[in-house]
Formats: sequence, C-alpha cells, structure tokens
Amino acid sequence: MKLKIVCIFFIISTACKSTTSELPILSYNYIDGKKELYKIDGFEFINQDGDTISSTNTEGKIHTMNFFFTTCPSICPPMRIKQSEIAKTFSSYPSFRQYSISIDFKRDTLAQLQYYSKLHDINSEQWQLLRAPSEAQLNAIATLLKSNFEPNEDGTDFYHSSYLALIDNHQHIRGFYDILKDEEIVLLKKDITVLLNQLE
Repeated sequence: MKLKIVCIFFIISTACKSTTSELPILSYNYIDGKKELYKIDGFEFINQDGDTISSTNTEGKIHTMNFFFTTCPSICPPMRIKQSEIAKTFSSYPSFRQYSISIDFKRDTLAQLQYYSKLHDINSEQWQLLRAPSEAQLNAIATLLKSNFEPNEDGTDFYHSSYLALIDNHQHIRGFYDILKDEEIVLLKKDITVLLNQLE
C-alpha cells in the first residue's frame, strides 16, 4: 500500500511562525464548538532495541515525532542527516528524545529497524525508531499528530511529509517544523531549548 502523509496546513503555518517563548498548544479539536486539548498518548510501539515504547516513556520528556521508512530513497536521507544534527545538539539533555515512526508496516520489521539503526549510527538513548503493532495504531498516531494517510494503488513506495511535531513534557504538541528547511531547524532548536528550560 502506498501512503501519503499530509499535515494540516493552517496548524503548520501557525506553528512554524512562532518566535515567542510562549509556544502555542496545537493538539486540540473543536467538539460542539468548544476547544478541547488532547495528549499524544494511548500508543504502544516497539523500538529498534525490541523495547516497548508507550506514553509512559514519553511523559515528562520533551520530544519530537515524525514519520519515515527505512527504504525511502527521497526525503528520508536528508531528514535523517538533520535529525542526526539535532541529536548531537541535544546529546547532553537526558530529557530530550526523538521518535521516528515507520509507515512501512510490512517491511520495516524489528530486524530491519535494527539494521538501519546500526547502519546510520543511531543511538537509541537519543533517537528511537518505532514500529507500530498494527496499521490501525499507525493511523491512530497519525490522527493525533494532525496527519492523515492517503493510500495509493501500486504499493511500491510511500509519500510522506518532512514535518515533525515538537511535543512537551505534558504530551501536548507545541509546533510543527519542516526539517528540510534550515530556518525551521533553527526555530526548532530554539523551541526545544525553551521547553527544556521550562523543566528546570
């Protein structure tokens, strides 16, 4: 199945222009005309070490989440380079993590995630590659992250966004960033620092 991840434009536009220390909370829905916040929780994945990762692991930490797949020939390699840079920048902060969720449910097995992690020297203490236990869970986390999957027909490849979500220690989304754009990497790093400083 070929998937396309599309981030909701108005939320991304608002988030990427944030330059203040008071970052907006973007994980909300309007229900019966009332704005209701929600958390990025209720998930359970397996990381490249074979460990179960759930909202218990992310609670209390500043973290990012994005989508990828290990055989991606296009935007994933430059995204990986940018995320490696972010991992190095915040390597001394135990309260910061990156989580990349594979959208290739069939081919990105635990063994494949382990191979990919070793090949690209990804330290699981800082950056975890996640596999969903089912396509239903994959779709559920995409909904929470304000993305949606659009299946295509030939099943040979995937299209996906280069945006990642920045999530605070209370599991609320505080921004979306296109990590293929240098100016948004700069903003992301500033906003990560703001949230980390609020933990002190």
